[in-house]
Amino acid sequence: MRLNAFHLIAVHPRVTLHPGPYHVIEGSNVTLPICHVTGYPAPVVTWRKLSGQLPQGRAQYNNTALQISNVRKVDSDAYFCSAVNILGNVERKTLLVVISLPEFTVKPPGKIFVGPGTTLTLNCSAIGDPRPVISWKRQGAVLPVGRSHRINNALVLRDVTREDAGNYICVATSAGVFDIETISDVEVRKPRGKL
Repeated sequence: MRLNAFHLIAVHPRVTLHPGPYHVIEGSNVTLPICHVTGYPAPVVTWRKLSGQLPQGRAQYNNTALQISNVRKVDSDAYFCSAVNILGNVERKTLLVVISLPEFTVKPPGKIFVGPGTTLTLNCSAIGDPRPVISWKRQGAVLPVGRSHRINNALVLRDVTREDAGNYICVATSAGVFDIETISDVEVRKPRGKL
């Protein structure tokens, strides 16, 4: 009886995959996180979507990488990478979240003149999916402490002083990841005719 010079040992498949969530912008092309697979014999790798089929004509994978072109809202789902060999089947999931970039529905004026001692209201709102969160910041400085307030999405400055002049920025953020900005340049000056 001859012993083989080497023995091949079958190894259970193993899969590692980043769980996500992975945020992408609607209409873009996306490659999901790489599915790392080991095992012997080499496992057969497949991808599936939790609900329904992979996007028809827009999804393709070469073993470990799943690509989806022109992503749509309906593509938001859990995706499973599975590895199969003679010893079994293992799968891991990653979460894809497709969002719409925010769009401003109301922007503050690009340039605004205000008199000292007055109250200034800058309105700003945006739409998107998920619904964007509106925040305010000031370029190169902090918002005036104690005199600046947010009412709904508007920034209200009370008792305006010359030091309040500058750029105020409205930021609309979707999913805590993607944001857009609009700037309002505020000038503080006394009305004409007054000393």
